[in-house]
Amino acid sequence: LIFLRFHRLALRCIVKMSCFSFIVLLPLNFTGGGRANASDLKGYVGSLLFTDFLRFTMANVSGGSPRLWVHCFAAYLLTGIVVRELLVEYEAFNSIRHRYLLSREPHLRTVLVTNIPRHLRTSLKITNYFKHVYPNAVKSVIMCQNLQHLESLIRKRHALLSCIEKEVLILCRAEKRKLFAQSKLEACQTSLATCSCLESLGI
Repeated sequence: LIFLRFHRLALRCIVKMSCFSFIVLLPLNFTGGGRANASDLKGYVGSLLFTDFLRFTMANVSGGSPRLWVHCFAAYLLTGIVVRELLVEYEAFNSIRHRYLLSREPHLRTVLVTNIPRHLRTSLKITNYFKHVYPNAVKSVIMCQNLQHLESLIRKRHALLSCIEKEVLILCRAEKRKLFAQSKLEACQTSLATCSCLESLGI
């Protein structure tokens, strides 16, 4: 937000000064005639190197010309415009900052405490300690611990569980094949026994 307001501030200063420049300064510089009348060789060479762009600048105004007072006034005018815009923007920033601080957001009242001794690294102990040091000033305490070692152990556990599940799946498939083969063998034995019984009966 402040970054965009800064760009808007610069745009306001440029637009206001551009109006004065296009209406007053550019016609004044263009009609200055500082390089138009070359009385010596140096002036003639300078007029040859003088481009159309320079005709719209203060370089086209003769030295000691009263027109230079207009450029002096333009400098003071630009300074006044910038100072006024900065004051207006400061008032706006001050108002925004006060509204932000009065919004009672949680992060505006949160304090990060590091390097806590090991014997105080519990929420209850830290709460009692700060309530003793700052009575009626602490609303809640949240402990944030470094859990990188625990996370590495959890990753190892997940990897081990994946391996175990894979081995259990392979074992189940092998047992399923054995049961299927055994059922086929029992079916063959039953059919053979039935055939032998029929032969013995002479059928």
